Amino acid sequence: MKTCESAIQLREKGEVVVNDSTLKYLGSVHLQKGVVGPHFEVVKEGLLRTVEKGVGEKWSEEMKGAWSEAYDQLAAAIQAEMNKLEAAEINNNKETAEKEAAVEIHS
Repeated sequence: MKTCESAIQLREKGEVVVNDSTLKYLGSVHLQKGVVGPHFEVVKEGLLRTVEKGVGEKWSEEMKGAWSEAYDQLAAAIQAEMNKLEAAEINNNKETAEKEAAVEIHS
């Protein structure tokens, strides 16, 4: 689970680091599945409730904050990658349309 790894990294290193290939994959999958911004918040709430139930009495505001921060950093990185992929797709579509238009003009 990437969020669990993110929580551990945040605690140990003070930041969440995801390698580029994993980030590209996560961004691509989220984009293909039609995930949008509000979905991330719903998942975050579900994750926090699940972890809270799982750890029971050990749950604290500090733990909630750490899980929230880890999730927020991971979600922000995924969303940034989704934005990059969308921009690249728009650019590719524009270039393809321009090439097709040029072929029609010369035909």
